[in-house]
Amino acid sequence: MKKIVLIVLAVIILSAVKLMFMSAKLNINQGVAIDASDAIASKFLINKNGWDKWWPGQKVNDNHYRFKGSDFYITKITNGDVYLQIKNNGLTYDSDISYLAGEEGSVNVSWTGRGKGKTGLLSIVNNATTNRAVSEQIVEILDSMNHFLTDERNTYGYKIYLNHAKDTVLLATSGSYVAAPSIESIYRIIDSLKYQAKQQGATPTNFPMLNVTQTDQDAYTLNVALPINKPIAPAGKTTINHIPKGGNLLVADVRGGQKTIDNALAQMKMYMKDHRLISPAMPFQLLITDRLTERDTSKWVTKIYYPIF
Repeated sequence: MKKIVLIVLAVIILSAVKLMFMSAKLNINQGVAIDASDAIASKFLINKNGWDKWWPGQKVNDNHYRFKGSDFYITKITNGDVYLQIKNNGLTYDSDISYLAGEEGSVNVSWTGRGKGKTGLLSIVNNATTNRAVSEQIVEILDSMNHFLTDERNTYGYKIYLNHAKDTVLLATSGSYVAAPSIESIYRIIDSLKYQAKQQGATPTNFPMLNVTQTDQDAYTLNVALPINKPIAPAGKTTINHIPKGGNLLVADVRGGQKTIDNALAQMKMYMKDHRLISPAMPFQLLITDRLTERDTSKWVTKIYYPIF
């Protein structure tokens, strides 16, 4: 009987020792799939300047951040990883944030870490509680990153969304210039297109469309089109263009002058590159505001369209 008691006691002691050492091993393994490109993840994760924008807690300095009782110290950054030391309640973790491109323009972000807790029976609960708290904090941090990166207004400066072509008949014209065409010259062309359409019983179905492309230092190509409700016999240098109904269009709503519009076009081009989209045709501006009568460029409202596959 005494022997059995000793054996049972030994098993209990060994189990307690094993439990102490197991509880001293701290592990973090969290991740999130984000509807954004790996290029955007790199821009705001690998670049320290991007952390200020999505970090949900306090920034102490460029390498030290705080969130809900934990301190995060950036120790190293590579092309694909950010290494951090995490400290909470006397415990320390070595952790790594990495990202990998997923399917259809998404990115998978993983945060793993290991630490060593305190040993001793009294530390078992403390280790487990702290490990759970740090893991939950990391889930919140990744959630904050997810919300930030999935909003194109944060990452590209504009809300970029998908729409479909409704105007299928375009009365269009083009020309070459040695300088950027003036607003007056653009609207003279628009007025001539409206007049030509009216003469043949056609009516506009949307605002005028514009594309100005600089092809050389002193060379610009101007394309202007007027969506109309039916085909007509084009005159002079005009043509009738047909676009497929329901075709995919990438859209951004822009308020501001030409510099703002040019920036939006550049950001949309970057968006397409990041998401591996191809455009079968030139982008165009939908001139919602009459720029001839509204001279305050801050009040200009423009929709930018990029046809995409």
